[in-house]
Amino acid sequence: MASLIRVLDPQSANRIAAGEVVERPVSVIKELVENSLDAGARHIEIAVEGRGTSLIRVQDDGSGIPAAEMPLAVLRHATSKIRRVEDLDTLGTLGFRGEALPSIASVSRMALTSRPQGEISGRVLRLEGGERVSFDEIGAPVGTTVSVENLFYNAPARLKFLRSDNTEFGLISDVVGRIALAHPEVAFKLTHPEQTVLQTAGRGQLLESIGTVLGKELARQLLPLTVEQGIWSLAGYLSPADLVRSSRQAITFIVNGRYVRSPVLVRALEEGYHTLIPAKLHPLAILHLKLPASEYDVNVHPAKMEVKFAHEQALAAFLAAAVRRTLLEAGRGWRNSQQPHPPAAVAAAGESRNLPAAQATAAEQQKTQVVAIATAEAQKAPSEDTAAGSEQPGPSPLEVSFRDNDSDLRGTARGADTVAETVRPQTSQLPTEPDPMPRPVAFLSEPTEDPSQTPALFAEATGLTGSNLWPLAQVLNTYILATDGRNLVIVDQHAAHERINYERLLGEVRGRRTVSQSLLVPVSLELSLREEQALLEHLLDLAKIGFILEYFGPQTYLLRAVPAEAPPDAAEHLLRRFLEEILQTRVQLSYERLFEAWIYLLACRESVKARESLSIPEMEQLLARLAETENPHTCPHGRPTMIQISRGELERRFYRR
Repeated sequence: MASLIRVLDPQSANRIAAGEVVERPVSVIKELVENSLDAGARHIEIAVEGRGTSLIRVQDDGSGIPAAEMPLAVLRHATSKIRRVEDLDTLGTLGFRGEALPSIASVSRMALTSRPQGEISGRVLRLEGGERVSFDEIGAPVGTTVSVENLFYNAPARLKFLRSDNTEFGLISDVVGRIALAHPEVAFKLTHPEQTVLQTAGRGQLLESIGTVLGKELARQLLPLTVEQGIWSLAGYLSPADLVRSSRQAITFIVNGRYVRSPVLVRALEEGYHTLIPAKLHPLAILHLKLPASEYDVNVHPAKMEVKFAHEQALAAFLAAAVRRTLLEAGRGWRNSQQPHPPAAVAAAGESRNLPAAQATAAEQQKTQVVAIATAEAQKAPSEDTAAGSEQPGPSPLEVSFRDNDSDLRGTARGADTVAETVRPQTSQLPTEPDPMPRPVAFLSEPTEDPSQTPALFAEATGLTGSNLWPLAQVLNTYILATDGRNLVIVDQHAAHERINYERLLGEVRGRRTVSQSLLVPVSLELSLREEQALLEHLLDLAKIGFILEYFGPQTYLLRAVPAEAPPDAAEHLLRRFLEEILQTRVQLSYERLFEAWIYLLACRESVKARESLSIPEMEQLLARLAETENPHTCPHGRPTMIQISRGELERRFYRR
């Protein structure tokens, strides 16, 4: 018998709706902060404990909620933003559905405290699992405070899939930072749990907010952009062509005060940089786009993060042209030779980051202790990937490596303090008995979709290992044409060299003592809020790999030593790229995964690149060394290093069969 159709009870309906609106703690903060902005707040304070499940508190000085309307505020679809669906065409607020508060209340213990201007006292409404517990009069400042405790206490499935405290707080700090960039006229303060992580001045200067959120040094390098065309207005800051990142993490688009994700805008931005920056690298940008509300729709996703535009192609062309014109003018020196933005604004950005003395001291002492403990633990704890029963000692205090220049590596500078000396074999040499290695794990990449390209099936089907191949020619300065006398084989020179370097480096480094090389001059790293959280979360593992850091100030660290395998002149670039790789992954990374990711990063950097000319002897050496690898058929990403065209297929193509 078919099941009966029933109407869900309000509690179940609210909890299901919460699954769409409240995905994780950062979703709660985004919704509450947007409510505060809609209420006209000029000061917003966000307090977070742990990863946000214990406590989230958002306090503002906005207009407040009248006592009679507070019970309505926690009902679904109760909103002061719109009266009918046609109002969406002229929407000027960030929230409008009336789902945020009831959805949050249904999966937490929530207290809503508010006092409007002119009232002598406020009211506090307490709810548990969406059910009212109490509604009392209370003394309160003008504005609204929402406290959310025990988030997901009645939704254990949500709780189970949350990540670590640092990861979740990294997402929170990233979103709060982007909202602060969207509203430089509002003063934001983010604390966790007692230290101030972010504090903006709220003076309405975008560059000042950029300096606070992303760092003063980065802010000084950005180029201003201001352009209007018809109904569109675009303003903000761009990175010059020589300032790029390996991910899109540093791109922020704000549409009418709302931070959004838009593939259309990102593609248009990168089109403006076309041919001006290397392929696969991305610019930095903080851009405010203003246009009529009827020209875009934010009601395409419950979280209101994605937008659709009425005239996407025309808008994309406008954005790309504005970006390219700004870059070309800056490159040709059409701007002033002075800094492209007022130095006073950047100086103010530094001032706004300065914490009160007591808070600054406590925060700095805490981070200094965290870094020191991680370094000490890495120096005394055995490496996790050391084979069982191995007689090699665990990691020791900082060791400085001197190495001969490798034929494939840049030479390394001598460290300031010599503790040990290690000479690495030449690139062309392979260990006679390499350490056993697990099947390489592709880091932040999709596995090959063709199962026939897996090493076992490919070798079984073709019999190719590289040892019986000889090169014929190079095509497009990227691919090696080779043959074994029976088949035509096309080898991707970069993928092949990546495999060679990956296995060589893995064999050399795995299971040995942690070896670092000191930098003659420590490198100062100014990190974004989310980069800092990623660094703190993986600090112990980074120290085990060989990165020695020292806390130096708000969002600033000194890189004093790097792994022995890393070129010192690229220390900052490699660590930043490593942090970007960590931020892009969606899974919790173990030390083993981080270690393999680091080796892959080095292997990729040291490998011959596409469109690089090779001689016949160089191609012969590459194929010979590829044949000696454990898995010559794929690179560490899982892409094939070679493909074959059989004689039979060639004859079919030429109709000889």
